[in-house]
Amino acid sequence: MAGERTNGRDKAGRTEMVARLAREMAGSLLPGDGPFPSAEREAAARFVLGTAAQRDPGEAASCLESGANGRRLTRIAIINPDMPFLVDSVAAAIAAHGLAIDRLVHPLVPVSRDATGRLLAIPDTAEWSGLCESMIYIETSRIDAAPRRALERVIRATLADVRAAVSDW
Repeated sequence: MAGERTNGRDKAGRTEMVARLAREMAGSLLPGDGPFPSAEREAAARFVLGTAAQRDPGEAASCLESGANGRRLTRIAIINPDMPFLVDSVAAAIAAHGLAIDRLVHPLVPVSRDATGRLLAIPDTAEWSGLCESMIYIETSRIDAAPRRALERVIRATLADVRAAVSDW
């Protein structure tokens, strides 16, 4: 994670957050979803946590990246306060770019953040009564840099539109 300290306690905390998020991802798989092997799920969890490391209050954090572990794909992480219409709106934006979604995982994850939006912990779901965040992980076919940047702009605009619609609702 950006700005991550390297002492043992921080590494242990990050390792625990990766493990918790990977479990949340496994729990959010739908019955018809294909297998999501443990190593791939852990890599996805690390990617999502890197995106979630800092999120300004009320705003989304997102990241698009091509290639992972030698695979030809584009992966997308979106961290947002939980609200309706997120997944459908983002999926429609991706489809409008002519891309098929190969994998979509959408756990609602309990989080603890400081006042600046820095992720401090992913508490155990059973022990949490605070807010949860929507952590969306998507894989699609690999796209080159220029179309990827265009898709990233569209996703950010879509998230802003959803936020405005839900706020006005």
